[in-house]
Amino acid sequence: MRKSTIIGITCDYNWEENDIKIYEGYVEAITKAGGMPILLPGNDIQEIPSILDMVDGIMLIGGQDVDPYLYGEAPHMKIGSVNPRRDEFELELCRRALDRNVRILGICRGIQILNVAAGGTLYQDISSQWEKGEPINHNQKGPKWFGSHMVEVVPDSRLYKILGEKNIRVNSFHHQAVKDIPKGFRVVASSSDGVIEAIEGTYDTFVLGVQWHPERMTKDYTIMQRIFDHFVS
Repeated sequence: MRKSTIIGITCDYNWEENDIKIYEGYVEAITKAGGMPILLPGNDIQEIPSILDMVDGIMLIGGQDVDPYLYGEAPHMKIGSVNPRRDEFELELCRRALDRNVRILGICRGIQILNVAAGGTLYQDISSQWEKGEPINHNQKGPKWFGSHMVEVVPDSRLYKILGEKNIRVNSFHHQAVKDIPKGFRVVASSSDGVIEAIEGTYDTFVLGVQWHPERMTKDYTIMQRIFDHFVS
């Protein structure tokens, strides 16, 4: 009997309600790809070595802003809510996963956590900090599954090999974005205004971060399921 690929999925933590939650699309996309999802509530960073012994990959999901203190900056006036408990757990999880060459998929906040964990920085607010012209709207008002803007994928990238298309439509729910890229990573997709939409590791292990939410698009834009299929396989 074939062993299932076990994917640990981080969860959101609500400190006001003291509850842990996750959008079901993340779990469904991994299950559809043939993986076995397990949820990582982020209770204790001491458990991270045991978690990484158990899983084949980790997926970092969307959520609140990353605390700018963690990449050496003071908070901007337009910083959103930060979640110290999530930041602490997910950054340590990501760093140790990178050290162990465990496969990683980061989605929305997840690409930002991945970038900061590896030594990069973020734009705290695109609308007020972007210096390369007028940015497009990165916080769409339409349905969450709808692709609101185009992204151009670098042809010789892992992401391009997965999707098979150079220009794709993506959904968009963020006001922060990747800024400085750390060593060992490269930009593999950008929107028309130049905002970074995807990064990947430059080594053999699957390490990919995307700024959009492919788990909400898999039913209406089926090529997005390919990201999860390749991550699991």
